[in-house]
Amino acid sequence: MSWRSPANEGWLRDLPGVRRDQPLARNTSFNIGGPADYFLESETPAELVAACDERGIPYRLLGAGTNLLISDAGVEGVVIRCVNRGWTVHGREVVAQAGLKMMRLARICAEHDLIGFEWAIGVPGTIGGAVCQNAGCWGGQLSDVLLDVAGLIPGEGPRRWQAGELGLGYRSSALRQGRWPGALVETATIRLAPGDGAAAKGDMARLTVERNRTQPIKSKNCGSVFKNPPGDSAGRLIEAAGLRGAREGAAQISEQHANFIINHGGATAADVLELIERARRRVRERFGLDLEPEVEAIGREAVVGRAS
Repeated sequence: MSWRSPANEGWLRDLPGVRRDQPLARNTSFNIGGPADYFLESETPAELVAACDERGIPYRLLGAGTNLLISDAGVEGVVIRCVNRGWTVHGREVVAQAGLKMMRLARICAEHDLIGFEWAIGVPGTIGGAVCQNAGCWGGQLSDVLLDVAGLIPGEGPRRWQAGELGLGYRSSALRQGRWPGALVETATIRLAPGDGAAAKGDMARLTVERNRTQPIKSKNCGSVFKNPPGDSAGRLIEAAGLRGAREGAAQISEQHANFIINHGGATAADVLELIERARRRVRERFGLDLEPEVEAIGREAVVGRAS
């Protein structure tokens, strides 16, 4: 049975702030993406998730829209952008809501003389996405400091996961792998060490300078496209395969860092997917390695990571 019943359509249209056929490009760092059937922003996404699940309406949660490639054909159902950005500090522990950006949380920690989270200044996404992906940068990752996560499993209700239950690995988690389909992250608690906040801010400033020097952060991109293979660098492999600067339409493999794909303006998801598959094919042919995408493709007809 289709979710598009008159009752569901009427309920969706009556939601405060809802927009129909909303282009999603503006809500991603790639600036790529077709329309959502319905789109809204929420500080209390758990309520919407529970209601959508009860009604059989497909939904997708969205944070900062980094590490994400949205299909040109858009996304079916409802896209809920999480804008719950609260935080509290209790001694060495910090509780952050899912919509808070990692960069902002890194600064908050330093302001409270807590250290061990400086690496997060290089992660442009939100807490919710960071939990699902076990985000990391500069040799650190969320699993190093994560205590627990509170959220919701549709059809079951509220749930709290200890960090050890989440199967956190290199840019992966049981949440991302679908262990609890449709699960929502509401808050994450991290534990840090007391220290010199001023020194931490200085370290973050230096890391930011280095990031500006080595990555095309002023361009429209999704961040790292591929995971680094053990003991090697995806960017090095792609460059060695002769693809630095390769183009498809308005999409280009960055000349500054080959593990980034840039949207020069008007690039489509199809353009990016073609470059992704070209890089995987060329690296496999030359080095016998299969690059695993870090970027997640979503929406109608979105495919990434297929063999070719």
